[in-house]
Amino acid sequence: MLAEYEYKQRFEQVFQLFSSGLIFISDEGEVLDANPYIEKVLEIEREKLLKMNSNTLLNMFSLTGASRKTFLQNLASKGQAEFFSEFQTYMGDNRYLHLIVSKQSESNLFLMEIHDESEKMFMKKRLNHNESLSTLGQLAASIAHEIRNPMTSLKGFTQLLLKTANEDGKRYLDVIDHEIQRMEEILTEFLQVSKPSNKEYTYFEIDQLITEVASFMTPQSLMKAIEINITNELYPNIRVLGNRNLLKQVFINVIKNAIESMVKSGKIDIRLSLSCDGFISIKVKDEGNGIGEEELANIFKPFFTTKSTGTGLGLSHAYEVMEAHGGKIEVESMVGNGTIFNFLLPLQIAS
Repeated sequence: MLAEYEYKQRFEQVFQLFSSGLIFISDEGEVLDANPYIEKVLEIEREKLLKMNSNTLLNMFSLTGASRKTFLQNLASKGQAEFFSEFQTYMGDNRYLHLIVSKQSESNLFLMEIHDESEKMFMKKRLNHNESLSTLGQLAASIAHEIRNPMTSLKGFTQLLLKTANEDGKRYLDVIDHEIQRMEEILTEFLQVSKPSNKEYTYFEIDQLITEVASFMTPQSLMKAIEINITNELYPNIRVLGNRNLLKQVFINVIKNAIESMVKSGKIDIRLSLSCDGFISIKVKDEGNGIGEEELANIFKPFFTTKSTGTGLGLSHAYEVMEAHGGKIEVESMVGNGTIFNFLLPLQIAS
């Protein structure tokens, strides 16, 4: 054991200052030491880490089953093995970690390096999302031009035929007219994504905007016996800086989704409050069917939808709008227990 510590002490300065997490493990699997940076990466006290062993560490990083077997085989045969882990800290933060474990040739120690690649992964996701939206915008503009003219003609001729049609004909034409209206709705959603964002921002009271949206959506909610409640915990004169129309469309879409998620009756609770990190929080909670774990990971991707008649554009557009306003969207959901969308916008105080 003394030789193992002597080995570590030879590199003490590097060990202490290294900008990634380092953990020394004995060949019996005992955690011997960890550098200070480990507390920042894992958000766990170093003393707690020193009470663990190698099996506990691998379980903590969710390395199980076939992946664990392959990792241990590579470590035994090559003296080095690595894996990636999507790790949730004790504080609830998500981290993307790259872990490398190597057998130190001059001792009986194993060194585990933990590199935090969260920023790289978040940036990659953001770039992929922006690229998808850019491609989608070009596609939407092209489709809009191809569809709009013939659709206008169809609508005009349908209105003319309605004037002379018999009862059977009117029923069929009503169906056609309804489907044309549905096509117009889809086209409008495509155009929202294809248009460049209006950069004209103004200061406005967010609680007034939410009240307007709730009033606008009330007739649709009453048709399904759904009650919309607003709880405003904000103090007076709190404002946001943004594009009022874009944000209004975001909240209309999320309440529309909430209404559609409930088969019949229920409540939609909207709560406005201040978060501890200086953001205005607008939580929209429904009593719908909820969203499964797999779907939850994809809901902001363009064209992804769980609805049979959905386009999958509403939430991807909402994500883009919130990001443009320096905000973000958090989602909590469980199948059968409804969904909570938490919209966070930077706080502005009126002078």
